[in-house]
Amino acid sequence: MPETPESLPLLPGFQANRTLFLTGSAGVVTHREFLNKADALARTLPTAPYLINLCNNRYLFALAFAAGLIRGAVSLFPPNRLAATAHEIALEYPGAVCLADTSVEGLELPLGVVEEPDSLACVERAMHFIAADREVFIGFTSGSTGHPRPHPKRWGDLVGCARAAARRFGFGPECSIVATVVPQHMYGMELSIMVPFATGAAVAAARPFFPADIRDALARAPAPRILVATPVHLASCVEAGLTWPSVDRVISATAPLSQTLAERVESLLSTRVLEVYGSTETGSIASRRTCRDPAWTWYESVRPLREADGVRVTADFLPAATMLGDLLELDGDGGFHLLGRAAEMLKVGGKRASLADLNLKLTAIEGVRDGVFVAPDGDRDPVGRLAVIAVAPGLTRQALIAGLAGRIDPVFYPRRVVFVDRLPRNEAGKLPRESLLRILETPIQGEQDAD
Repeated sequence: MPETPESLPLLPGFQANRTLFLTGSAGVVTHREFLNKADALARTLPTAPYLINLCNNRYLFALAFAAGLIRGAVSLFPPNRLAATAHEIALEYPGAVCLADTSVEGLELPLGVVEEPDSLACVERAMHFIAADREVFIGFTSGSTGHPRPHPKRWGDLVGCARAAARRFGFGPECSIVATVVPQHMYGMELSIMVPFATGAAVAAARPFFPADIRDALARAPAPRILVATPVHLASCVEAGLTWPSVDRVISATAPLSQTLAERVESLLSTRVLEVYGSTETGSIASRRTCRDPAWTWYESVRPLREADGVRVTADFLPAATMLGDLLELDGDGGFHLLGRAAEMLKVGGKRASLADLNLKLTAIEGVRDGVFVAPDGDRDPVGRLAVIAVAPGLTRQALIAGLAGRIDPVFYPRRVVFVDRLPRNEAGKLPRESLLRILETPIQGEQDAD
């Protein structure tokens, strides 16, 4: 059955004997093997309209997603793998069943354990085709600016967005991808699952976290290698003092990437660092080379529409015009400058700043390993009430304020500074607001207030 605008194959980049997943210890899974194993797994799945995919291994996650496609179920990708989050989502989606490759502590929902089918269960199967307008998964926002919200995705839109990203970043069947971000996150789903599906690029099954693990995963992957990561992971890599294999490209998203960090990564890995702009609502829609480009460049089919309350975008892979949650300054060359999220813009004493920009200035201070500004809940005019939570061993509040001097307007100096051993980042590198507020509500020995 040929590909049509109405129906697209499960593996649009299918090349039967080419490697699709690198499973460790020189193990590989070809496109043909993946298709047959997904079909075998589909025949063992519990009957359910919704599948909450909690798999940690990227290969098993992809198998479960593909099996759900074959069975006609809608996959649900929560922002974390906590039992409480799964329970909350299940209340909105009756009949939902969880799929996981490991046990989930405290889970009280029906659970199907995902294991790779053995060869005896696999038979040669024809390619499955999926209706382009079929809703195949629902992604959820991370909760960094509020409660997670659902965003349904159609198969044709996912394939179209993956192909647009592949053209922008040069993904092809010859590439090997190593990703540190979870596949449940839209960025991880797009670049480490849908791009391989759409282009035939190989992807590592593991999700390395520590710098040595990231280096080892890259070393095992055939060149040309592409590292899909977050600013947090990249910062840990440049501080690790390791020798790295050749990396063709590094792609970063989930949080603003500073030019200084991008330059250090490019120098250390002898590579190019490219930054993605997008959202759960839209998928990726723009990019830039952070070291060289202050402005962002839209993907080829993305068209911005300036409106009174912000910027709305259309694209070949978006089902409808979508309002962006960020404030953008459109330039005459067809690109834009990112001013910050509308929900994170602050106004103090008649002056404006974005939390994203304040955070970049904070983490640029020597000695600050990680840090974040926090505004009081629901307060967009937080005079004297801004707080900072920082990982900065050896620094005092006075030293931190001295580091901010000349970088930000004094009206945005934090009243409270809380020093912690680490920030409560989730698996995508984001900081759920509720976790930050809990830190501020709890008396901590490392807290220092203004005099």
